[in-house]
Amino acid sequence: MNAPRITRSALGSTLCTLIVALSAVLPAAAADGSKRTTRMELVTLGTGGGPSVRLNRAQTSSAVVIGEDIYLIDSADGVLRQLAGADLPIERIKAVFITHHHFDHNGDLGPLLVQRWLFHFAQPQIKVIGPPMTREMVTYLAKAFRATELAPIFIGTTRVPGIVETVDATDIPGNLETPAVIYQDENVRVSAVLNDHYHFLPGSAAAAAARSYAFRFDTATRSITFTGDTGPSKRVAQLARGSDVLVSEVIDMDRMERLLRSNERADFPIDELIEHLRKDHLTPPQVGELAASAGVKEVVLHHLVPGFDGETDMSVYTKGIEQHFKGPVRVARDLDRF
Repeated sequence: MNAPRITRSALGSTLCTLIVALSAVLPAAAADGSKRTTRMELVTLGTGGGPSVRLNRAQTSSAVVIGEDIYLIDSADGVLRQLAGADLPIERIKAVFITHHHFDHNGDLGPLLVQRWLFHFAQPQIKVIGPPMTREMVTYLAKAFRATELAPIFIGTTRVPGIVETVDATDIPGNLETPAVIYQDENVRVSAVLNDHYHFLPGSAAAAAARSYAFRFDTATRSITFTGDTGPSKRVAQLARGSDVLVSEVIDMDRMERLLRSNERADFPIDELIEHLRKDHLTPPQVGELAASAGVKEVVLHHLVPGFDGETDMSVYTKGIEQHFKGPVRVARDLDRF
């Protein structure tokens, strides 16, 4: 049996080469030089933040739909059901972009790749682009499902490719301090920059490997920026400059602290978790500051924390934004379209 390997793009062996090649190219130009006007739509597949499992909000995933093509941002728990609920066929996904490797953002990447392989293995490779160790993760996901590969579903001579043969996985360069193009096709140009979601212990393995990104999608007619999970970040503001839509995470910090401190059965370091939530996520006023600094036209709030089932007062996620940002602000639900 050949060892699984991740195929590389014909544009080069490293994404840095791709960045150089694409950085000066405008997105979505037709062969005759005119600009394409294909509609660009945002679908919030899962809007719950954190690893909590809910009935009404799946964990975080979004889709950018351009014509018949789908670009997935994160692939968390429930993404397959949410794609079905949004009537977005899995075979139309061209690329998956992982913001960071917390489980509530990548937990269903394996099932997504296996499901696509199972029914659509003859389709072009799906691209998976994410932080360092994304290629390694895809390699080991393919190995983990080797037993599934060997379980026959056909009677005949058709050769079924390995899961890894259906994926083209790429690591984003680790230290993107300024926005850079990481992907481009005939529809869209995607740029990324490091956001501010991690604090590291000096010398830790995480400090050498873990990275978290914000993404921006540009077409000839519209731009959408995803903050990813982040605290206040000048780099994200730079990436989002002038975007039509800012898709931002948001946290009700006061409620989360009360909930955590009232949990008498907690067996984890509560103070350290609260410190992470306070520094590495965005409260409504901080969302407003980011949106105003970036000069965006509209804010869509997702990755709601706590985002519990049964919430009726959504103002806890918007209160304070208006102090800084005067444009429209909408609190997303699962399967909303913008």
